[in-house]
Amino acid sequence: MTEIAARSSTAIGSLYRFFPTKDVLAAAVLERYGAWLLHALDELVDRDPPLSSPREAAEGLLDIIQRLRTERSVVLSLIDSGITLPDGTGTLRKALIGRMSQLLSRLGGSPGPHDERAVMLLHLVKAIFALPQDLSVPRPTQDKEAVTMLRLYLEHAVASRRSKSGVAP
Repeated sequence: MTEIAARSSTAIGSLYRFFPTKDVLAAAVLERYGAWLLHALDELVDRDPPLSSPREAAEGLLDIIQRLRTERSVVLSLIDSGITLPDGTGTLRKALIGRMSQLLSRLGGSPGPHDERAVMLLHLVKAIFALPQDLSVPRPTQDKEAVTMLRLYLEHAVASRRSKSGVAP
């Protein structure tokens, strides 16, 4: 806590007043990260003008990944050390799957319940978040490949949703 107070230029007494333990502080960091991530996805899904293609959606997802990459590494460190959200990660996961489903619907897939495509899209985004750990490929090359992978999956997912609903792709 002393190091955190020093890095944040905060009096240690103030830090302990709001965060009596490291676990409480870590849980607050996890909650804030979840809120940032959901807000960024909401902005992408609800943007004006609306998304017009899987490529735009893929580029938007990559932008979110790039903006939150550092925070995610801190969050993963906290999770690896055993810190958890008060209500677990189930609530955040459910909300993230919901946002992915909304994104697919905005791209022209039929609206419907959260399905396997939204879950898979979430897993792809999580995998791309992990790429910075692999320094064998330059970042711009990784980013280009990430957009291609997301775009191809989004095209497939939207086409699959349309065919399930009877709408021509």
